[in-house]
Amino acid sequence: MAENILSTPISANALSVSEVNATVKACIDSPIFKGLEVFGEVSGFKFSGPHAYFTLKDKNSQLSCVLFYGARSYNPKDGESVIVKGSLDYYVKGGRLSLQVSSIQPVGQGLLFLEFERLRKQLEAEGLFAAEHKKPIPQFASKVLVVTSKTGAVIRDIVTTIRRKNPVIDIVVRDVRVQGEGAAHDISGVLKRVDALGYDVIIIARGGGSLEDLAPFYDEELVRTVYAMNTPVVSAVGHETDFSLCDFVADARAATPTAAGELVAYDYYAMQQQVREDMDRLSRAARRNFERASMRAQHAFGNLRRIATSFYADRQHRVVIALGNAKNAIIRKFDRADAATEKAIDALDKLSPLKILRRGYFRLQAGDRTLSSVRALKVGDSITATGGDGKVTANVSKIEIFNEEK
Repeated sequence: MAENILSTPISANALSVSEVNATVKACIDSPIFKGLEVFGEVSGFKFSGPHAYFTLKDKNSQLSCVLFYGARSYNPKDGESVIVKGSLDYYVKGGRLSLQVSSIQPVGQGLLFLEFERLRKQLEAEGLFAAEHKKPIPQFASKVLVVTSKTGAVIRDIVTTIRRKNPVIDIVVRDVRVQGEGAAHDISGVLKRVDALGYDVIIIARGGGSLEDLAPFYDEELVRTVYAMNTPVVSAVGHETDFSLCDFVADARAATPTAAGELVAYDYYAMQQQVREDMDRLSRAARRNFERASMRAQHAFGNLRRIATSFYADRQHRVVIALGNAKNAIIRKFDRADAATEKAIDALDKLSPLKILRRGYFRLQAGDRTLSSVRALKVGDSITATGGDGKVTANVSKIEIFNEEK
């Protein structure tokens, strides 16, 4: 092979690699390739020393770019659309074409990020995120409102988590759009309407998504509405790594919908068990105190008996009877206390809504209303009956009102 190459005559028109690259370099240095504006999508953005390197691409092609330290005012993320300004450069020794970027301007999501960051700084300067304005989340909430979309998995996660800890908390759901134009205004309107309805805490929730998907929760109107709420608000927006402006202004942030359920629900079963343990402990303590008092009484009785035998033999019988009566009275008192303790425990257990439901009762609801009267219904209404072992949904086909006794 080497012999064949050496024996082949070199054409007078043949150029060396250096000559070709020098020619390309001369063309690239033409003013036409200076001050270019190029639109594309960022890929492979990385740092090497103080400078950044990335690829600008579109559907059919790509271009290597270098962003020197002195020109870097914004670090784009992979996948962002940007407009870069700069000049083409050709590296003769390596034979590589690149665009030396003098400025970079985000388009689309990048612009959203910058706008959200500007708004965040403005609202923070106004004090909307200050800790002293945040309200405590109630330790024993009885009415919880969840503002979210009923079609997503978010509400299922929240309800499942709350019910795992507590069967008695009243959970109400307000169905709203959590994505798209106008969603922030809709959520803000719902919050204003429910603020005076007596809920203990409100959860604003949605699942994860892109910055555009979460845009309603960066909306200034919604943020100011949350700030003005009298009802404590928990924000459960996006994934654990997402931080919306609602998270900053809310009274508490939950990293996930499940964490929001954990935050607002007290553990009914643990509390019930704690009450039992406290009652048992008090009963044992009372018995121990009685036993010690009884021992002291017996000791005093022995001393008194010896004194009475020596000095008051004629009164010994009456003293013995009196002490016996006193002892019996104390025993009866503690027996009554034990009976009252057991009765209180039984009464607490009977108050469990689940036990009532298991005895054949049902809880009727129409939408988010709990029904206590047939008069609140009309034919065609959809009702849900929750029993001890499940729930039934039905439509009202007939209503009969009983005459009240006069």
